[in-house]
Amino acid sequence: MNLSFVWALIFSTTLSAVLSFHVYVKTSRQHKARGSAQVFANSHVPMPPDTSVASRIDEAIPFLHQVGRSYPDDKGAWEQDIDKLHKLLHLTRYHHPTIKKHIFNLPINERTNDGHNHQDEQSLENYKHDYPFGPTYVRPIGVGQSIDLKHFIDVDSSTEWMPSLQVLTTLFLLASTVPLSVFSQAVVGGEKTLELLLRLGLVYLSSCDTTNKDEEWVVPVVHLFPLQIPHLPGTRDHCDVNHMVLMTDLHPTVLSVTSIPSTSDCPDEGAVMYIGPDSIALVQHLHASLLGYINNSNFGRPVFRILDVCCGSGVQALAALGMLDVLRKSGHTSLAAVDVEAVALDVNQRALRFTEFNARLNRLKVATMQSNLLADDAVTSIEEMGGRGESKKFDILLSNPPFIPTPNLVSDDAALSLRETASVPNNSQSYGLFSSGGVSGEDCLCAIIKMTPRVLRSDGGLMGIVSEFMNPPLSDSAEQKCVLLTKLEQWWGADYDVAASGVLFTNEYPLDSQVYSQRRALTDDKSVISLWLNHLERNKIYHVSPGLLFVKLQSKVGNPNNATGCSINYRLVPKTNNGSVWTPHNFNAVEYTMKILNDLYHS
Repeated sequence: MNLSFVWALIFSTTLSAVLSFHVYVKTSRQHKARGSAQVFANSHVPMPPDTSVASRIDEAIPFLHQVGRSYPDDKGAWEQDIDKLHKLLHLTRYHHPTIKKHIFNLPINERTNDGHNHQDEQSLENYKHDYPFGPTYVRPIGVGQSIDLKHFIDVDSSTEWMPSLQVLTTLFLLASTVPLSVFSQAVVGGEKTLELLLRLGLVYLSSCDTTNKDEEWVVPVVHLFPLQIPHLPGTRDHCDVNHMVLMTDLHPTVLSVTSIPSTSDCPDEGAVMYIGPDSIALVQHLHASLLGYINNSNFGRPVFRILDVCCGSGVQALAALGMLDVLRKSGHTSLAAVDVEAVALDVNQRALRFTEFNARLNRLKVATMQSNLLADDAVTSIEEMGGRGESKKFDILLSNPPFIPTPNLVSDDAALSLRETASVPNNSQSYGLFSSGGVSGEDCLCAIIKMTPRVLRSDGGLMGIVSEFMNPPLSDSAEQKCVLLTKLEQWWGADYDVAASGVLFTNEYPLDSQVYSQRRALTDDKSVISLWLNHLERNKIYHVSPGLLFVKLQSKVGNPNNATGCSINYRLVPKTNNGSVWTPHNFNAVEYTMKILNDLYHS
């Protein structure tokens, strides 16, 4: 049975008039027109119970605190179990292209048997089905929603890995529980695999289904996000693809809050951000232009160093390592004799645990360090970790910092208290450590830009940041430089013997404060929307746009003007039928930024 599981909320749509189905489906009109959704109904079979993790989140809290923790007194056994998980995911083909094609029945970039895609290399049109690099089009199910595997899972499939892939996708992408009997029968390794997942704290067993007291359920407490790193545009060998998997906390629609509530044994912890459109945007836009950066860089040092600031799950550092690995495998000579190191920083110790877990899971090495960017000694501690001097500085700094301009009344104080400057009342937990950028949205953005000249190498270091930007340029024909660009350049300063030039990419059509307030309020309650709107007006925020900021450093040597400081230009990314700058499947936006970034790297 060639089953097409299109259960998810494709392209952020919602479940609605399909409650009579055992597998709930909602797709965009585009994919319905292509026939990608197959809905299976059987009115004679009783409705399944609510299978969502969201409905069990209170029960799950003690288990959430154990995720990512090494086994007491036996780190070696913990690492061995992560290695076993790596093998399991490989055996079950828990890779994004496989999930995209066989689970969600979406097109992928097919490659020929000789490992070459014999299409023209000059246009990203030929790579469009590689986008997005991960299943950002999937949303987990919510309270009251169900997925019934019993009637549709293909246990007798001639493809041995398919039943396992169906179950793992249900657990770790859709955040649905699975009957233990189904898991044991369908998943490779059966009881041994279950024991492995239990030891690692990725699932627990529950018997809370009142409709069938004899049935136990496997309950996931994390997402396992498959991330594909394709070959880089411009490289010759198409067989080099990195398949990665990243563990994150559950989506906020499942957790309901952005902190893991305290228990008698564990204090509150900030949740580790899921992989969303912003995370993927930085990965995809860097990926398309990275070869241009490498080709225009001077590798006079034996070590290439990556710094991931506000690392969360470590996605930026790990993706960059994956890109460099793909380049090496494709025979890129400039990297042949260079070692690569990565350091990941976050104020949240939970994020560092997840990053270490993900590094081991993907057989990569990342050093982690707890760092409060808003503390006075933040940059000094980073310099001391890596060592002082130009030879110890980083080549690339990447960051997806918290950026939402959050009113105090909707800030999650339990998480924000990790930042020494936070002093806000805890009246709600809508926005927390990984999302709140302070009242202006720019607390962490400002700190990162200020620190960059001190930690990046002066002869070609590259900074890449994905963020929302307040009051972005509204027109390409603006006669005067907008306040935002001036502010970014002032944060950079002119106190270092380096010059820098950069490009800010924002949407052609930013959101005005009214629309932004409606979206961030997360409710139709007019009083909450008004709270947001008044907050934005007090802070003189009139427009907001998602965007990307890239800055390249240049030493004074060879600088004809002997200038210091940073000069930032801007580009409005045109809106197309595929979306805007952050839209994960919008290869047009990636193609647009790739050409401009290659010019920046060449300068």
